Amino acid sequence: MLEFFGQLPGCVVAMEACGGAHFWGREIGKLGHDVRLIPPAYVKPFVKRQKNDGEGDRGAGGAA
Repeated sequence: MLEFFGQLPGCVVAMEACGGAHFWGREIGKLGHDVRLIPPAYVKPFVKRQKNDGEGDRGAGGAA
């Protein structure tokens, strides 16, 4: 994952806050990105299906 973000120019990265989000947020932030952790309660209204369909990622983006 760090390889992927390392190739991108600095941008806003929105992630749903979870157990590993703080670690990944710090690591991605070191690469020059603006990381925003979104509380799950704010992401949930944007998610319509199960987490395995990619909607959770779009939900975090909508909440950001």
